[in-house]
Amino acid sequence: MKPMFAGLKQLLLPRRPSSASADVAAIGARALFQAPKSAMTTQHESLVQFLGQVSLFEGLAHRDLARVARIVHERQYSDGEYICEEGRPGAALFVVQRGVVEVVKRGAGDQDVPLALLEPPASFEESAALETGVTRWFSVRARGPVSLLALGKSDLDELILNFPPLANKVLVKLAGIMAARLQMLIEAESQRGSETHGGGAP
Repeated sequence: MKPMFAGLKQLLLPRRPSSASADVAAIGARALFQAPKSAMTTQHESLVQFLGQVSLFEGLAHRDLARVARIVHERQYSDGEYICEEGRPGAALFVVQRGVVEVVKRGAGDQDVPLALLEPPASFEESAALETGVTRWFSVRARGPVSLLALGKSDLDELILNFPPLANKVLVKLAGIMAARLQMLIEAESQRGSETHGGGAP
């Protein structure tokens, strides 16, 4: 009678293969542990379609979106986890892929004051992709499980090096978004100042 685990032993401790059988074994291992090509293609195509909804990549051709999809990094955060923190320089641009994130600012007694909720396909930390060194005036934390796409300075440099026309389109969009955010911030501060001044009047 053969030992019960003979097959398992053969699988875990195979005999030294020849070069030809090693190639066959490698193909078999890839088939076992890698996602099927069709599944990988579907996943990539789904990401491409999602990126087309993001304002930063709006108007890009499908081919360009596919190139961006190859360099972004997916990151997962759990409920309450901070994605970026006030007072620290940014590390990457983020796009909300799934879930909701909350923008907060430190208030009296170091309590977080909620400012906004961001849902897919909102983006934040645009200046970090340019490595401007600007210190954040806000924090962002996850509200429940969150999936984000990150694009760092090195990723943008890769686009500039390999696909200059595409990189130029993204940079123009980045500049526009950052200018709009700055304008909104100036208007908000101006409004708050006038309200404070008006509140002090008799």
